[in-house]
Parts: sequence; structure tokens; C-alpha cells
Amino acid sequence: MGGPADIELRLHSIDQLFDRLDPSPFHAKALDRNADAYIQECAGEVGAHHALRIVIFGPTELARHVEAIRSAIHEHFALAHRQAERRHRYRRRIGRIALLAGFATLTVALFLRRLVTGFGGQWAEIFAEGLLILGWVALWRPIETIAFDSWESREQRRLLARLATVPVAFASVTPSNGGVDLVH
Repeated sequence: MGGPADIELRLHSIDQLFDRLDPSPFHAKALDRNADAYIQECAGEVGAHHALRIVIFGPTELARHVEAIRSAIHEHFALAHRQAERRHRYRRRIGRIALLAGFATLTVALFLRRLVTGFGGQWAEIFAEGLLILGWVALWRPIETIAFDSWESREQRRLLARLATVPVAFASVTPSNGGVDLVH
């Protein structure tokens, strides 16, 4: 098995990495949305069993900021992970409430269906079928939220947790000869 899968970022200045509209001090700035999306997309393509590393390619003067960049990347994704955890807990809570409401709707629909079928006739049969469909449709979104969205959310939270501790290396690019020196 080879080394880690590298996510390469090429920077001319440190400002490219951070959100310019964020008024926070340098060490607490949010990553630029494009950089965040790129890092997550690249990391998502690498299997969970494979090691990751972010390699920043840039001019030699950026080397003195490597620790600050590493810290900012880790803090950015740690915050994103905490926010994703909160959203997940909220969605699970809402999903459980919606599931109860869906079962209540199904119960009422089945009860009304039984009453309506007692009237007989074509319109009663159509209305009864509509009530049955309504009852099952009321369960669709809660089941989708609890069963399927949870899986996607879990994968996203794992990715963010992984990026919150990803190793970050710096590769100095010298403009004169295009050479690259890797600094960890």
C-alpha cells in the first residue's frame, strides 16, 4: 500500500485560502468556500480506509505560516463537524416526531377508509383508496429522513471528522526553476 492520498492546494498567497468576508482574526478565519468544497470533494473520493494528506504548494514565504494554516484547516473542519452533529441530532428528533405524525395520519386514514367503504358505491371506493394512499404517503418522508438521510449524514460527519485531523504539509515552489521542496 502506498502513501497517503494527497489533496493538493496551490496558493500564491495565504489570503486565497480564507474567506475574505470573514472579519475574524487570521487564526480564526473560515476557509474560502471554494477551498472548503474542493477539499471535501477530493477527500470524499478517497476511501475511508486510505490515509489523507493536504499538501499546500506555494512560494517559500508561505512556509512560515504552515502551522497557522494547519491549525486553521483543522479548526474549520472541527467546527463544520460539530455543526453537522447538531444538524444530525435535530433532524433525528424532527424525524421521530414526523414518524409519529405519519403513523397517526395512517391510523386516522385507515379508520376513515373503513367508515367510507361502508357507504358503498364508486365514489366511496375512490375516496377510500385515496385515504389509503394518503396514509402511506404520510410515512414516506419520515422514513426517508430516518433511514436514508441518516446514512448520508453519517458519511458526511465521518468525512468532516477526518478532515479535522488531516495532516497538512507544505511544498515550497521556487519560481526560478519550478522545483518543489516538501516541508511537513
